[in-house]
Amino acid sequence: MIDAPDGSQTLSRIAADEQGRAQSGSARDWVVRDIIQGLYDGRYEPGQRLQESQLTAAYGLSRGPVREALNMLTAMGVVELTPQRGAQVRVLRIDEAIDTLVVAQNLLGLSARLAASRSAGHQGRGRLEHCLNTLLSFSGTISQAEFAVARDSFYGAITAIAGNSELSRVLPTVRIHLIRVQFGSVLNAQGPSWRNDYCRIAREILDGRARQAEAAIQAHLGRAIDGLAFLKEDSAPLP
Repeated sequence: MIDAPDGSQTLSRIAADEQGRAQSGSARDWVVRDIIQGLYDGRYEPGQRLQESQLTAAYGLSRGPVREALNMLTAMGVVELTPQRGAQVRVLRIDEAIDTLVVAQNLLGLSARLAASRSAGHQGRGRLEHCLNTLLSFSGTISQAEFAVARDSFYGAITAIAGNSELSRVLPTVRIHLIRVQFGSVLNAQGPSWRNDYCRIAREILDGRARQAEAAIQAHLGRAIDGLAFLKEDSAPLP
């Protein structure tokens, strides 16, 4: 099971009215989050071209906010912008996905270690417990997108307790959504251990055990890395 960083930067849809959408910033964020949501529910796919004219018509917006949204998605590693071809949802190679997860593994491990060292009496403890309970309430029938929102919120709560501004800035740029969408069938087959993983991560942070919290997250993402490495090896051409 693959996880993402701060949910405040990613999936949740903006409950905006038409007046709010007319403002460039909120309209841009709305488009960004809806396109990411669309990756999970199948409206958008890796490799699909994103034409400005179609997006402006679909979202009822001018080209300005749509162009800003595509630039933001490019910065997040979700979209590629190329001359003459325009915007296209990225397609990740397996080795790119593995490299991304290795980065996420270390950044999130650091976030957990910092959070554990600051958790005693921190006002974010309740938020982390709430996010954990939300995750554990999901059944196997929940949609990928809804579960992704909950995971984002869980890691967002950890990052908030960690209190490191650079981690808060860098983590949302990790291309975790493409990995979830493109390799989800492989990574979701890693077993039912995700519930125990999230419980262990939260427990170590709330109990202030920094090294154990870091190890818990790294072990969780390590299984995903191993799954992709096995897929890469299995798909390698025979000599």
